[in-house]
Amino acid sequence: MKSSKNENLKNFKASEIYNKIQHLALVEKSNPLIIFDLDSTLFDVAPRLEKVLTDIAFEPVMMEKFPSVVPHFKNIRTERRDWGFIEVLHRAGVEHDNLDLFKTVRQFWIEKFFSNEYIHYDVPYQGSVDFVRKIEKLNIPIVYLTGRDVKRMERGSREVLLKWDFPLDDKMSRLVLKPERSMDDALFKRDWIHDHMINFQSPVFLFENEPVNINLIAKELPQVELVFFDSTHSRKETPPEEVFTLVHYLMED
Repeated sequence: MKSSKNENLKNFKASEIYNKIQHLALVEKSNPLIIFDLDSTLFDVAPRLEKVLTDIAFEPVMMEKFPSVVPHFKNIRTERRDWGFIEVLHRAGVEHDNLDLFKTVRQFWIEKFFSNEYIHYDVPYQGSVDFVRKIEKLNIPIVYLTGRDVKRMERGSREVLLKWDFPLDDKMSRLVLKPERSMDDALFKRDWIHDHMINFQSPVFLFENEPVNINLIAKELPQVELVFFDSTHSRKETPPEEVFTLVHYLMED
């Protein structure tokens, strides 16, 4: 079931999408697979970004090379729509044209943001834990399919899912990460879903915030039911129009 195309994205209630999944599971007995992305889909990563940037300010090289800039880092406040760190630094008063500074910050940002340790600052979006738990009670498979990679982020990803009480038993609920960090996120997800669909003739739902990933899968795997979680994204492509769109997971009537 797709939303009709119009000029603006049409927001759906979490309950509407849940009811669709419930019908497939309990009435049609089709055993759908429900796939969730993690970053900016189930988890708000803004607190992680804010902590990373705050800690970067205390790196010795920052104090040595950019003493006049470091005080601006105390003004850092992240927002839901932030992607990366450039807009955040601009709002804090950091000059736009300091290329050496941004290069230095980026090196530390990559090291810290994509790490097991800093994942612990992520927080679930409203209603996301309860929503996933309700799906678990339908006794259908759940997969967390993420662009995070095994080496840098598997341990932390597992810890944070369990800390917030998301289901993760490695049987009916599993975590799947990229084997290598260099792999393209969209191609990795497309290939994983494609391989699953070859082996299992059942419906697939994908909850995802990144239009690049959604658009590729919509084009090459049109059988997949796509749910665009409208939080933030890379802005490389426009958000899709002919898919479910969610802004939160609260189960309203």
